[in-house]
Amino acid sequence: MFAQAFAMFELIPSLLRRQFDLIGRLRFEVPVPRGLPIDPILPDITDAVRHHPCIVLQAEPGAGKTTRVPGALLDAGLAGDGDIVVLEPRRIAARASAEFVARARGGRVGGEVGYRVRFEQVGDHATRLWFITEGIFGRRLVSDPFLEGVGIVILDEFHERHVAGDVALTTLRELQQTLRPDLRLVVMSATIEADRVAHYLDNCPVIHSHGRHYPVDVQYEAATDTAPVWDRCARAVRTTLAQGEGDILVFLPGAAEIRRTAERLGGLPNVAVLTLHGDMPLEEQRRVIEPGPQRRVVLSTNVAETSLTIDGITTVIDSGLVRESRLDARHGLNRLRTLSISRASADQRAGRAGRTAPGRCVRLWTRAENLGRREHDTPEILRLDLSAMLLEISAWGLRRPEDLIWLDSPQPTAMAHAERLLRALGAIDVERRVSDVGQRMLRFGVEPRLARMLVAAEDLGCASQAATLAALASERDIFREQRAFGGRTTELHTGQSDLLVRLAAFEEAARSHWDARTCERLGIDRGVARAVDRVRSQLARRGGGVAGVKTKDDALLRCIAAGFPDRVCRRRAEGLLTAVMVGNTGLVQSEHSVVREPELFVAIDVDGSKRRGQVESIVRIASAVHREWLAEIAPGALSVQVDTIYDSERQRVVEQRRQCFLDLVLDEKISTKVDPSRAGEVLAAAVLAAPLARQEMLGHFENIVERVRFLRATLGESDFPDADEFADDVIRSACVGQTTMASLRGLEWTKWARATLTHPQRQALEREAPEKLDLPSGRSASIHYSRERAPFVAVRIQHAFGLRQSPRLARGRVAVVFELLAPNQRPAQVTDDLESFWKRGYPEVRKLLRGRYPKHSWPEDPFSPETGRR
Repeated sequence: MFAQAFAMFELIPSLLRRQFDLIGRLRFEVPVPRGLPIDPILPDITDAVRHHPCIVLQAEPGAGKTTRVPGALLDAGLAGDGDIVVLEPRRIAARASAEFVARARGGRVGGEVGYRVRFEQVGDHATRLWFITEGIFGRRLVSDPFLEGVGIVILDEFHERHVAGDVALTTLRELQQTLRPDLRLVVMSATIEADRVAHYLDNCPVIHSHGRHYPVDVQYEAATDTAPVWDRCARAVRTTLAQGEGDILVFLPGAAEIRRTAERLGGLPNVAVLTLHGDMPLEEQRRVIEPGPQRRVVLSTNVAETSLTIDGITTVIDSGLVRESRLDARHGLNRLRTLSISRASADQRAGRAGRTAPGRCVRLWTRAENLGRREHDTPEILRLDLSAMLLEISAWGLRRPEDLIWLDSPQPTAMAHAERLLRALGAIDVERRVSDVGQRMLRFGVEPRLARMLVAAEDLGCASQAATLAALASERDIFREQRAFGGRTTELHTGQSDLLVRLAAFEEAARSHWDARTCERLGIDRGVARAVDRVRSQLARRGGGVAGVKTKDDALLRCIAAGFPDRVCRRRAEGLLTAVMVGNTGLVQSEHSVVREPELFVAIDVDGSKRRGQVESIVRIASAVHREWLAEIAPGALSVQVDTIYDSERQRVVEQRRQCFLDLVLDEKISTKVDPSRAGEVLAAAVLAAPLARQEMLGHFENIVERVRFLRATLGESDFPDADEFADDVIRSACVGQTTMASLRGLEWTKWARATLTHPQRQALEREAPEKLDLPSGRSASIHYSRERAPFVAVRIQHAFGLRQSPRLARGRVAVVFELLAPNQRPAQVTDDLESFWKRGYPEVRKLLRGRYPKHSWPEDPFSPETGRR
C-alpha cells in the first residue's frame, strides 16, 4: 500500500506557484564566491549526517547552504551509490541553484548536477545531484516509490511551508521509520523553526551557521507613520538615493501599491524605476534582474523574498506588508488579506541586501512594532485549499489525515471543504474511497478541478481543446490588460464563456506562430501564451488528446462545468451582474465578462478579497451552464426539497417546494395547502422563536404562568414544572392543528393552560394559589402574581372591612400583600399583616381620610362584616 501511496504524490503543487513560473526560465550569471560563511562548519554537517538519519540546518541568508551543503555530502560519499535530491519550493530556485552549483564544482548543468522542473529536465543517469521542485518529488516516487535510487533528500527553504513541502516532510519521515531507515534527510532554511522541526524528527541534531557572506545594517523608523505605504516607500527611496550608491529593492504587498509608488517616483534623473511581480511579461522580468546602465529601483512583491538574487542590490526598503491568501471554507473561496509580515519573513527580505555586497535594510516600522510581530508565517497547510492533498491521501488508502503524523495538522474545516469538493467532482465517495473518475483525475497530476475537466473531455471526445482550456485556467490570464495592472480595453461582446473567448484568441495567436503584432492586436501576453502552450501540450499528451480536432462549444462548456460544480451560480435577475453561488455566496460579475445573459454559470476565477466599498466577491472569468447538464456534471447533486415553513409576511405556515443543485435554489414554489399535523409544530416554533409573538400569546394566560412560577418557588420543583417551559408547552399544544397567527389569537388560552397541567396540579393551583380572593364584603379581588414581588391584591379599604388577618397561600407559607386604596384609588397602606394594621395603623388612616372623603364609610370598628357590606 505504501508504494501506491507514493505513486500519487505529484498532484499537490500545480497551481500554488503559478506567479513564479515565468521567472523560472531565467538564467543567472552570478560569480561564484570563493569562500562562504558555511564553509567552516561543512565537516560538522557531514559528520552529523553520517551518524544521524535526520539533521536540521539553520543558516542565515547568504551563508551558502544551498551552494555548498549538497556537494559536500556528495563528496563525503554519504549518499553511497544513490543520488542526492534537493527539493526546492519553486522552479526558479531549482534551476538557478543547479546552474550555480554546477559552475561552482567546475562543471555544467546536466552532468554531475542536474535539475528537473515541470515540463523540463536537464540531467541523465549519470547525474548524482538533482535539484527538483517539491511537486516533481512525487514524479520521482512514481517510478521509484521507495526512493531506492536516493541516498539523501534535502528540503531547502523549508520555512516557506508550502503544502507540498509539508506533505514531503511527513512522507519522508514515515518512509525513514518504516522501509528506508538508511535514507538520510536534511531540512534547511535561514528562518526555520529549528527546534520544533528537530523535535518532530525525533529530536535530531540542529546545526547553526552564523553570519552572512556580507553584513546588512537594519534600520527602523523612529515613530509610527500613518501615511499610505506608497508615500512612505517613495520618501524612503528618495532619501536612500541621496545617501549613496547601489541599487534599491523595495518590498510592497501588491500590484496596486507598486503602481502608486512608481507614480510617485516618476521623473527621477538617471534612475530606472522597475517593477517585479509574477504578473508581468518575461522580457520585463529579465530587464529587472539583469544589471543595466542606470541605477535601479526595483519595486517588488514577495516574489523576490527568497530564491532570487538581483545583482547590484545594496539597499532593501521593506514596507512590512504582504498579501496572504486564506481559504474561506464556508464559501469555498480564497480570500486575499493584507497583513504584516512575520519577523522571519522580514529577516529573509533583509538578506536580499547582503547577497553580493554589504547592504542596508530600511524597515518602515518601529523597533517596538517589530517585537509585536508574529515570529513565523502561517503554513499553507493551515490556510489553503487541501482538496488535492486529500485526493492523494485517499488514493494511498489513508482515508483519515489523522492517520499521518504532521508537523502541523490540517484544519478540520479545510478538510471538510476539500471532502465536499471532491465528492461534488465525483472523485471520492462518502467513505473517501477514490472512484474510477478520481483515479483518472490523478493521472493528469493537476489541481482536481482541472483534472475533472480533462476526464469529462475524454468522455465527450474533446480532449485536445479541453487541454487548452485547462491550461488557460491554470496559468496566468493571457489577456495582459485583464490582470492586476490594468483594465481590459478591448471591446467585449456577450457570449457563453470567458474561457472560450480566450481559447479563440489563443488559437489565432498560435496559428500566427505567436507573431508579435497579432498578439498585440489580440491583447495577448506572448510569454504567458507560450507558457500556456507548453502546459497544453503536456496535458494533451497525458490525456491522449489529438491536436487539431475542433469541437462544438456545448461539449467544451460541459467540460468546464464538470470541473466547477461547487461554483455554479444563479443570476439574481435577468440583466443583472449579481448572482448567488452554491454555498449561498453572493457574487458580482466583472464588467469585462462576456457571460451576461445565461441564467446559470460557473465562476472559474473569483477574486475573494474584499476591498473598501466592495460587498461581494468578483467573478473575473465565468462560463455558462445549461440546466439539463447539472445532473451530468454532478450526479446526485440535483434534488427537490419540500419543506413546511412559516412565512413571516403572510403570517402563516406554507409549503415550500424547491429544486436545488447542491444547496443552490434553482426554482421555488409556495403553497398554502399544508399538512395540519406538521403545520402546528412549525407555527409553534415560529412563535417561540419570535420574542414579540411569544409575548403576545403569553399575555393571554400569563396569570396562570406566574401562579405556577410562584408555587414552584415555594413548594418545590417536584410539585410544579418550570414556568417558562410550562408556557412553551402551552403554546405548542395550542398550536396543534393551527396554520395562521390569526387563528391563535382567537383561542381560549386559559383552557389550554389548565389542560397542560395534571389534575393534582390543577387542584393545587386553585387551592394554594387561587386566582381570586373572596372578601367578607361579598366582593372578590384578583390576586396578582409576579416574579418581582409577593402575591398581592389591590382593594379599597372599605372592601377589606371584616377581614381580620391577611390570607396565606402555598400551604400557609406566604401571606397575601394588601394594597389598601383610598377613594382616589391610590394606596393608603401596603401590608401583609392586616390584623396589625387594623389595630395600629387604621385609626390614623381613618382620621386622615375621613376628613378628606366624608361621604365614605369610616367606622371605628372595621371588623364587622356588616360594616363592609354597607
